[in-house]
Amino acid sequence: MILNNDYRPTVVVATGVMNAGGTETLIMETLRHATGRIRYILLIHYDNVIPTGIFDEEIKDLGIEIRYIPSVGSVGVRGYVKAFKQLADSIGKIDIIHSHINGVGGIIALAAKKAGVKHRICHCHADIHYPGNLINRTKNELMLSGMKLIIDRYATDRWACSTAAWNRLFMPWRKKVVINNMIDTQKYAATEEKRDAAKKKFGLEGKVVVGAVGRVAPIKNYEVILKALVDTDACFVCFGRFDINNNYCRRLQDLATELGISDRVYWMGNSNSVADDIHCIDLFVMPSFTEGFGMAAIEAQAASLPTVLSTGVPKSVDVGLGLVRYIDPNDVTGWNSEIRNISHHRIIPQNIILERFSQAGFDSPDGVRMIEDKYIAISKK
Repeated sequence: MILNNDYRPTVVVATGVMNAGGTETLIMETLRHATGRIRYILLIHYDNVIPTGIFDEEIKDLGIEIRYIPSVGSVGVRGYVKAFKQLADSIGKIDIIHSHINGVGGIIALAAKKAGVKHRICHCHADIHYPGNLINRTKNELMLSGMKLIIDRYATDRWACSTAAWNRLFMPWRKKVVINNMIDTQKYAATEEKRDAAKKKFGLEGKVVVGAVGRVAPIKNYEVILKALVDTDACFVCFGRFDINNNYCRRLQDLATELGISDRVYWMGNSNSVADDIHCIDLFVMPSFTEGFGMAAIEAQAASLPTVLSTGVPKSVDVGLGLVRYIDPNDVTGWNSEIRNISHHRIIPQNIILERFSQAGFDSPDGVRMIEDKYIAISKK
């Protein structure tokens, strides 16, 4: 298809509820720094009721249309294919469907193909691993193998946030495209005033704060940080989805009580102002067993925070500012040592941070233009 210079390809971005997270951050940065060359429609999947995300109002303010569709899990493959066809008919011509829902992207690509969408991108945001016993892991691996086959058949393009994530979901003979996660680096610029304001906002003045950003789930391994807090004076704050009805979240609360540190542990829930809130932290930690990329580690470095990551986080997140160290995710003593050695950290000059982020491809304006260039090139095929 030949596109004239005035044509704006329609890209439907398929995702879940728009709360804080690495995937959502990439989507939001793309929408915030859009150049006007693409018509974006956000397609949000839901289970039983249409959800409300913390970024919904900002998305609407940006002039982005939001559509909703029942998830594959709630209506089955046939129901989803039917719902997608109805959606596509109501939108009109869709140039590209871009799924950000990892393995389920194969079903989305299948439905899109049946609805006549020529270009179908599946985007993997996780180095997918499964917890549990051997039987459960084997079952999940078999399901993943099936999803990989569906993606291989119905996706036309395969993107991922890291090489590890790409290798986990896509067949090795396909073209590998790694899209860096990115942030608006300048928004995270640190000042002493910003640090004081963030600590005051959460009542943490005068306290040593260990912090994390990310949903509270078993893969995040927050137990090791709670254990490492014992015999220190530090507090732990975590910005991210925390569901009191979730078994893992309840286990963490019980563990904090057992360790006698519950008065020093703060589950903050989702934040739509992480660029400001992260400055209440003195030491950023990411103890995850594995990460597809580790978006929050990029945010921490942009905020000049000393950043301690588990060896399950890709080395590619280190932008070279001298802020990052790696520790085994199960090394309680090592994490405890890092917490004990927290000191007042210097603020790295913003021009140096901007230079390193730009060189690494993690700064939003350049990254969004690159993504949109790819969309336009795909649309012309």
